Amino acid sequence: MIQTCPECGSNEIVSELLVFSGDAATSERPPYVKLVEPEPAKRPFIWMPKMVTTGFRAAMCGGCGYTRFYSKHHREILEAHQKGYASPDYPLKNVLPM
Repeated sequence: MIQTCPECGSNEIVSELLVFSGDAATSERPPYVKLVEPEPAKRPFIWMPKMVTTGFRAAMCGGCGYTRFYSKHHREILEAHQKGYASPDYPLKNVLPM
């Protein structure tokens, strides 16, 4: 989390802001990141992948408006990534180049 703005040097930082977007605000579900466990080579008959999710917070400079997004659960995301967890495919990939 930032204490001093890297753009203007102000220390008037507003932090711990939840990040919402369009439809997320109406259903009260802020955007989030989700990583899903990969399917094992020898998949058991009954198997449910484990998931790790985390939302975003924002810190915004009151002096110039510079905004930085961050997660308080970054370690869980890193550990899942190191275990091979990945973001699930999303149909939007078929429409927009990512």
